[in-house]
Amino acid sequence: MKMLKHLTPLAIVLSLGVTAFAEDTPMEKEMSAMNKAYKALKKSVEDPAAKAENLKLIADIKKTTEASSKMEPKTAADQPAAAKPAYLEKYKAQMAAFAKEVADLEAAVTAGNTAAAKASFDKLNELKKKGHEDFKKD
Repeated sequence: MKMLKHLTPLAIVLSLGVTAFAEDTPMEKEMSAMNKAYKALKKSVEDPAAKAENLKLIADIKKTTEASSKMEPKTAADQPAAAKPAYLEKYKAQMAAFAKEVADLEAAVTAGNTAAAKASFDKLNELKKKGHEDFKKD
């Protein structure tokens, strides 16, 4: 019983610490939502029968892309003051390219062109990888 009395405060402190580490920034929340839709879309992008669901997933990706493009990545804080504006411009340019490709994907899915949808999704994957290499901390 004495042991339990001493372990309880420790458990509380540890749980608070884990909660503090688990908090996400607004951008991380947006990117997490985007990734969830992205993964679901990956499974069905070539399925013409899933057109309605794919368009809903694309709408989710568009929404989170728009929101994320207005935010600053965490890594911007690590940039020297003189380099930060160029860094943020590069981020915004990559997000704009991603948004354009999302629009192209939406057009392909709407038209029922599964080959173009797959090609567009593959391009999104490349842009995602490049963006994470340039702007995401490990």
